[in-house]
Amino acid sequence: MRKCQRCFEGLLLLVWLVGCAAPVVQADPSTLPPATTYTLPPTATLTATSTTTPLPTPTDTPTPTPIPTISIPLLTRTLAPTDAPTPDPTPLPLWTLPERVIPEPFGVNIHFTHALPGELGLLAGGGFRWVRMDMLWNTVERTPGHYDFQEYDALVAAMAQRSIRILFILDYGNPLYDYGFPPHSPEGRAAFARFAAAAARHYRGKGIIWEIWNEPNLDQFWPPKADVEHYGALLLEAADAIRRADPTAYIVAPATSGYDWPFWMALGELGAFKKLDAVTVHSYGLEIPEQVGPFYVQLTALLRRYSPAWKLPVLSGEWGYTSVRGGIGEEQQAQYLARQWLINLAYDVNLSIWYDWRNDGVDPAAIEQNFGTVRYDLSPKPAYYAAQTLSRTLGGYRFLRRIPLERADDYLLLFQKETRVALALWTTGETRALVLPISVDDVKTVLLTGVVGVTPSQGGGLVVTVDQSPRYLLFREDQAATSLGGWRPYESLQWLPADDGHGVHVVFESLPFSMFGEMQVRVQGKVRGTTTVATHPMEELHVYVPVDVSGLQGNVLAEVVFIPPDGAMLPLQSAALWLLIGE
Repeated sequence: MRKCQRCFEGLLLLVWLVGCAAPVVQADPSTLPPATTYTLPPTATLTATSTTTPLPTPTDTPTPTPIPTISIPLLTRTLAPTDAPTPDPTPLPLWTLPERVIPEPFGVNIHFTHALPGELGLLAGGGFRWVRMDMLWNTVERTPGHYDFQEYDALVAAMAQRSIRILFILDYGNPLYDYGFPPHSPEGRAAFARFAAAAARHYRGKGIIWEIWNEPNLDQFWPPKADVEHYGALLLEAADAIRRADPTAYIVAPATSGYDWPFWMALGELGAFKKLDAVTVHSYGLEIPEQVGPFYVQLTALLRRYSPAWKLPVLSGEWGYTSVRGGIGEEQQAQYLARQWLINLAYDVNLSIWYDWRNDGVDPAAIEQNFGTVRYDLSPKPAYYAAQTLSRTLGGYRFLRRIPLERADDYLLLFQKETRVALALWTTGETRALVLPISVDDVKTVLLTGVVGVTPSQGGGLVVTVDQSPRYLLFREDQAATSLGGWRPYESLQWLPADDGHGVHVVFESLPFSMFGEMQVRVQGKVRGTTTVATHPMEELHVYVPVDVSGLQGNVLAEVVFIPPDGAMLPLQSAALWLLIGE
């Protein structure tokens, strides 16, 4: 997280610098194969491309490529809120990740424990269901062995009233131990573990996610020099302490800046991933959000080495773009927010934390001051309205699948709420008209920042303008597009052992009508598996399509296709997915 450190005089040197900006490691595509693209011709014959992507081999950590980051105080007490929240009678879900039902996976980083007047209402009104915030060790434990959580109790209570969950980062040094450096001695690690356990015990049952440190792969946050061995030892000890204090606790780490493969592999060898419920990463350094896809695939495959019994979830713990003058600007920042959240859904990411909630100053030319969804005076930016529009327009809709299109730079995501379906559509290419093979009278269309219109049908197809701003198409229950719903891959990234007897997991939702047809798995246009599907009304059915993996290695792009007897809605009855072929 981009922010200032608190200052104190150590015996050796001044450790935490006020107003420092943290360089962030740029995701290094040299450790990965080129991003694989895929296409789908607008016919009933579906094709896909595949690629073999071997896991990275250990190398020396590359020199970080700095990108602009922001620096603000961590724990600034502001005025108490004057808005009177109405408690939500619905209890918060506890201990689990949200499902990919809008807006449950979406949140923002904050830097306050006491909000400005009206700020909490504005935050909740934007549709944000999560906040990520530091829990500073040196704020909680000012006297050895005594823990004061009063500063954070107010925040927990305020967020609970609005059904907003919290990810707390347990972080940073304490001058009581190891001279304020990150804990590296046995005594320092033990003290941090006691602090972590005290926090977990204090907030047990509050639905908190606990994150152990922030960006420990950067010297900035693990001074004087990042050390994976010391951090790994701290993670192991703190995770065990949290688990003893609260066996139901949800623990995540390591919140790395960028895709630091050697750092992750070293943690894996230490056994750190066996202690976690999910892995967090900060995907800074990507020019556009869609570039993250191959990195998620590669990271998921890497984690499989160290978590063979189950698929360790990957979370987007912090990621944003600044709207600095001369840069991408506020309108493009809004596009990137919506696209980031949407593309994360397509790669099995169940939690997306945007950086940042509020601008940290008023200088439009200062990179550090323009990451927010609202301005310094809390006036909403386009990014705020983009978040609000996505959350309200698709509120209650579950993500089903990404539908491959003819062009790899076009994105079409399908959502369903009861028997209604909706589409999110955008491109990273040029603005143009796109014809979807959907016969409807008209369809409600909602643009990025909430403008509502109607798109008429033309010539048996739906002609939609596609540009770099996501738009949402909402279909009525009586329209033909309804037949696109009803099924989804259980996950978009599915692991398959490199032997027979395994298949792709597909879920057919509980609907008031039956579904019948053939389910196929295709790789490079070749059918690799097939099965017949027949559901009964109001039945949820889990289907495993057997897949022939002979000759396939690494991470293979594929499609799963549902073919009803009448061929209705082909070629849109498809989903893109990755097969992670294991040994």
